[in-house]
Amino acid sequence: MTTWLDRILAQFGYVPRVERPLPRIQNGTDAVARGQRWESFATEEGGIYDMIASLRRDYFEKVGQLTPGDTAGLQALGMADRIAREIERKVQTVIETGRIRANDRAHAEKISNIR
Repeated sequence: MTTWLDRILAQFGYVPRVERPLPRIQNGTDAVARGQRWESFATEEGGIYDMIASLRRDYFEKVGQLTPGDTAGLQALGMADRIAREIERKVQTVIETGRIRANDRAHAEKISNIR
């Protein structure tokens, strides 16, 4: 862990600069908990679904501002829209995987209670 003094000294070249790793949430590999976290973030007001919808709307508005012969701009905005849709699909996949794992656990628990 670097201190503020280390960063100042590195800024002025007195000591070598050390890259600091970004802190990450260590919640393990539990797909159910991960899916629930992502779902809460995705569906909240101003969450990731709202951000993606806003990006796609902005891309659509930019397409309307293009000149008729600007095929490069049209291709770039079309690709940006495809990437936004792919990100949305990835988020949905994480959420659905969590739901499936939760259903699997509930089903396994029901089966074990029968015996």
